[in-house]
Amino acid sequence: MVSRLQAFIGTVVFVAAIGLAAWAFIKAVQAEPALFGPIGVAVIGVGGVVWQQRQVEKARLKEAHRARMSPVYDELLKMIWNKVGGTPADEIDPEVEAFFRDFKARQLTLGASSDMVQAFNAWTDATKAAAQAGDNEAALAAWEFLLRAIRSDLGHKDSDLPLGELLRLFILEEDEQSANA
Repeated sequence: MVSRLQAFIGTVVFVAAIGLAAWAFIKAVQAEPALFGPIGVAVIGVGGVVWQQRQVEKARLKEAHRARMSPVYDELLKMIWNKVGGTPADEIDPEVEAFFRDFKARQLTLGASSDMVQAFNAWTDATKAAAQAGDNEAALAAWEFLLRAIRSDLGHKDSDLPLGELLRLFILEEDEQSANA
């Protein structure tokens, strides 16, 4: 109850301060219009520079994230691609286990977005469930979901990329034909 009251009072004070500032500005412009023209231009100029610097910093941070995470995701894709069909599902490869332990403990925790962490966990769960059920289609759907999360984390916008297009990069046409036969 106290926090709601404090929030309400804070909002009222903020709105009152904005209203008072607007009223004072209007009165000042009416009193000295020649003085406030150049001041308004200066304020707009400073605001533009501050906005531009924020945009540059955002772009720099995105590029730094991309530079840091691209090799990490590259290693993930290599590991998965090299192990597909290699080790039977009931055997645990120590190299793969060590890779995923490091990948989850360091790389995802320190560098990935929250969406990517959730996507990786969902992929892990879906892949285990698909392996137990023998459902290759569910495993492929989970794989595409993870690929899209990786691309999103790296800044790609895939809203116009139809479902299945990323999978087509990995599934050879011979594999599709033998699966349909």
